[in-house]
Amino acid sequence: MDTVMELEIGSGPDAGSYLVRVVRSTGGGDPVETIRLDVDDLAGLLPLLEASVLSSAVAARRVVPANEAALRDVGERLFAAAFRGEVAAEYRTSAAIAAERGSDLRLALRLTAPELAALPWETLYDPSSGTYLCRREPLVRHVTAGNPSPLAVQPPLRVLAMVSSPRGLPPLDVPAERDRLEEALRPQAEHGLVRLEWLEQASWASVHRTLLEDEWHVLHFIGHGDYDDVADEGVLALVGTDGRADLVPAHALADLLDEAEPTPRLVVLNSCESGAASRSDLLSGTAAALSHSGIHAVVAMQFPISDGAALAFARGFYTALANGRAVDEAVRSGRIDILGTGRGTLEWVTPVLYLRGDDGRLFTRPAEWVGSATPPSDGSGAAPPMAPVSAAAPPPGDQAIRGMLARPAFRWVAGGVVAVAIAAGVLFVLRPWEGAGDGSGTTVQGIGGTDRTVVTVEADADSTESGVWCEAGDRLDITATGEAWLDATATAAIGPDGLADGTSPETRLLESANTGELIGALEDTDEPPFAIGSFEQYICPVDGSLYLGVNDTRPGDNRGSFEVTVTHVPAQ
Repeated sequence: MDTVMELEIGSGPDAGSYLVRVVRSTGGGDPVETIRLDVDDLAGLLPLLEASVLSSAVAARRVVPANEAALRDVGERLFAAAFRGEVAAEYRTSAAIAAERGSDLRLALRLTAPELAALPWETLYDPSSGTYLCRREPLVRHVTAGNPSPLAVQPPLRVLAMVSSPRGLPPLDVPAERDRLEEALRPQAEHGLVRLEWLEQASWASVHRTLLEDEWHVLHFIGHGDYDDVADEGVLALVGTDGRADLVPAHALADLLDEAEPTPRLVVLNSCESGAASRSDLLSGTAAALSHSGIHAVVAMQFPISDGAALAFARGFYTALANGRAVDEAVRSGRIDILGTGRGTLEWVTPVLYLRGDDGRLFTRPAEWVGSATPPSDGSGAAPPMAPVSAAAPPPGDQAIRGMLARPAFRWVAGGVVAVAIAAGVLFVLRPWEGAGDGSGTTVQGIGGTDRTVVTVEADADSTESGVWCEAGDRLDITATGEAWLDATATAAIGPDGLADGTSPETRLLESANTGELIGALEDTDEPPFAIGSFEQYICPVDGSLYLGVNDTRPGDNRGSFEVTVTHVPAQ
């Protein structure tokens, strides 16, 4: 792609300042601007941003513009910082030239300060055009490490799908994972362009052996990922010798994949937090570490991703790649396919692309193949088969503990809930009518015992049972987005923080919280309710079941809802 604008953003002359330098651009200029960016404030919004993206995948009543507000706010702030002054003028010039040529403008970000790499640059939003940049043009995180040449490939493109579902972590539905990826690749496989093979219960030894035995162009990992805050490094969960999780740190995984000859040009990590990065080390994240180790392109997920979005991304991404598109264009195609899963979805922001060098073309095909949809016939007329997959792991059980006892001072009843438990980079959704019938959700344990649940809290409900049970000393990180109206009047619109001006105190259940503010309580205990608002970190004083609601003694006339994400961290 000859229409490109590459920005290098790194530390500035003093604390809180950064330098934005145009390394190259279609417009030909190379301006430099000094900016100020409150990285701490933006990083503090990441839990709220993740909650907004997650809740956009839940099929429940909600106010989509309110969910998008957090995403757009972060995107506008990042755009205003990166594109100002002469840099902004150079961007407009380059975009205009690209449009004249009938081409997309690739935006490449070279982030040299670790705290910047931890921010969600895929949210970049241009208010003047009303567009998110990554949906209009390819956006990559550029890794400065040589400029690898495309790999000449005699089709089919060989894709190794590695599935890891250790005991003690939420089981993967392996047949469903297989069906999703094979559905996405079926048109290319039937035309002989792609051959998909499976490695199940992937362990260190089996991955090592498979990499040594054959040549692989693409590695697609399906499993559990996390970010180890103590080690300050990303991890992926392979299957250990005892069948339990073998948490492999990013640097060790890079060494393992380096055993392949030739090195796979592309790694796709369909696992939670695989795109997350540290604020102190550029190479700490799993995706960044693999890219710096020599993988030409790494696609990862900076947030958990729903089943539908994962399938849509794979379909759009691999279709574009198999038809000769550059990897950055293929990622954009995957984002566009996600858009088709629902008009309110925000999950197109979840994929992240790390790219070594300037060329997004990972593979080249022999001249006799160019422009052909099918390979030269081998006489059989058959498409390369897809390798079989083993028996499915058992489905996760219902681990929610429910309670419905009322207290005179704070009478709540269980309401409807849509709970989303995040595991293996996908969302398992249990609706009320699919559960026990009492409105409770399902809790699924993740790496280190942490679990996450998304709940819709209707403003007109007396209360909502979250399905989250905590024990004394456990921590609940609670974030909320959305919009509601008190007494169904348009002039009384509120967010999760309620009426911040202190009005209408006479209708409060909890005197210390704002009217209409999101509040919580542990049912079947003597503990008082507590204020939550947009964010609250709550240490459970006793064992109990979490209920949620609005701080209003007369909720029946309210409308709207809040999307609440509860991350449960067991006491150490």
